[in-house]
Amino acid sequence: MSGHENMGVCLTDEMVEQYVAGICLPDTQRAVETHLAQCDSCRQRIESTRTSTDASTRADSANVSEDVTIAMSEENHIDQDERPTESLSQVTAVPYARPSAAEAADSMFEGYKIVEELPRGGQAVVYKAFHTATKTNVAIKVLLPTLLASQRARYYFEREAELIASLDHPNIVSIRDSGIIQGQYYFVMQYIEGQPLLRHVRAQNLSFREKLLLFNKVCSAITYAHQQGIIHRDLKFANILVDERGEPHILDFGLAKVVGLSESGAKEAMATMTGQWSGSLSTMSPEQAAGRPDLIDVRTDVYSLGVILYHILTGQYPYDVTGSTLQALQNIQTAEPIRPRQIIRKFDSDVEAILLTALAKDPAQRYQSTAELQSDIENWLQGRPIRVKSISSLYLLRKIIARHRYPSAVAALLVVIILGFAYTSFDLYLTTKKTQKELEATVAQRETANAGLQAILKQWGFTSFLRVWEQDRQWETGVGYASLSRGSKERKAAAFLLNPRPVAEKEPDFRQAFSDEHAWFVDFIIGESHRKNGDKKQALEAYQRSYDAAKQLSQADLRGVDKLLTARVLDRIDELTATDKQGEGDDILQKQ
Repeated sequence: MSGHENMGVCLTDEMVEQYVAGICLPDTQRAVETHLAQCDSCRQRIESTRTSTDASTRADSANVSEDVTIAMSEENHIDQDERPTESLSQVTAVPYARPSAAEAADSMFEGYKIVEELPRGGQAVVYKAFHTATKTNVAIKVLLPTLLASQRARYYFEREAELIASLDHPNIVSIRDSGIIQGQYYFVMQYIEGQPLLRHVRAQNLSFREKLLLFNKVCSAITYAHQQGIIHRDLKFANILVDERGEPHILDFGLAKVVGLSESGAKEAMATMTGQWSGSLSTMSPEQAAGRPDLIDVRTDVYSLGVILYHILTGQYPYDVTGSTLQALQNIQTAEPIRPRQIIRKFDSDVEAILLTALAKDPAQRYQSTAELQSDIENWLQGRPIRVKSISSLYLLRKIIARHRYPSAVAALLVVIILGFAYTSFDLYLTTKKTQKELEATVAQRETANAGLQAILKQWGFTSFLRVWEQDRQWETGVGYASLSRGSKERKAAAFLLNPRPVAEKEPDFRQAFSDEHAWFVDFIIGESHRKNGDKKQALEAYQRSYDAAKQLSQADLRGVDKLLTARVLDRIDELTATDKQGEGDDILQKQ
């Protein structure tokens, strides 16, 4: 029933309990109070429920364990994180003597010896028991007798057993047995000897990195549950126990949601009242606080995990949840998380980005799965860049501008000044680069000019040597030889030409001194040697080989001096060919 419908009809039990608990939406609360002003019967039911609730609270408070008392004294906030979750319908359990219940349970569960009753919630009682067959401790969860008549309570209790049984992960508590004994719904679970997550972190004084390593294992377990189609919906410190080995264990899937299964179907047991919320208040997501079960998905667990990580790293919640229930629900839906670096000045910026992404009010802005959250945690642990760094910065900037318009205007002016300075600096940089390029071009031109000059000098030096060598001007030849660069091919050629040994003897060594690239040059020099010795046939053959080899080279492979020499090869071929033709003509005339 919504807050504005059917108020002419008496209130349902759920509506009475919602109103007494103070968790009705404002419209619903006003509608209920309008109806109470006209209905004596409903007013009496309200008063009776309040009396029962007070009695139940006093009875439970008197039997809270020492550990829970310590935890409550340690934290000045809503204590749901360290206590079992209430039932979805918030049905108030009628108090009954716990010792007699424990004794009855001891005789009811054959093969088990009840050790003690653990802190109970509004839906079930949990016993620590000893299994005599395996000699191990177990936990037996039993649906409260006062809820047996509720089809809704039985449905969720049975479904919790089924869900846990379907999960097989080392960090999720396992189930060993379930059934109904003497009308009592129960299931037997693995017993975890340990502490709730927050208490373990404090007791062990874990470092920043150790906290993230522990949290990463929690993410792994929840990711596995999501992969099996199960959303926990009630992640809090009391539902994450850490054993003596430091291994976390997820428990209490009583409020879990199965992906693809509607909770507002035909079954009356699954009906969901408008404005109803489920889960623990301090770690609740905005969509849960708004009473919107249709919006709940895996990102709901992402949000709760973000609250848990925020608390174990900063020591407080991201916003105030210590006031009234309605104020806490309002803060969950609208209050932006306090930036961790406002709490701890040197808080890691990457981890802050991870937290603020997980705690985005809009599910579309959060990590879209616990696998994504776990991936960034592992990236941080491995020293790799996180995925949401830039996204979180833009998100924060948008939020800051929206909330602080006047300071944002000042900041915008500063941005304009900074951009102007940046533009001027960039323009100066471009001018400097242009000047540098022009300088480099000038240097390159000078180097090219110098290279050309060097080529001309080299060309002049070697051709001068060849000219004086042909004329047997020995003194000038020696001077010309000395002017050639040491180790150059021209100096090697000059040494070959000046060597008095026969060409056939000195040719092999001369060829070995050059690579194939300079084969044309070798044949040119050999041709020059044969020509001077008067062996025109050998000279012509050598010049022809030189010309054929030069044709295989590109113009880029022939430098200035080389181009001059290859042109000289052609001159030599033309010269010798013309001489041969003239000699043949002379022979014909003599014969005539």
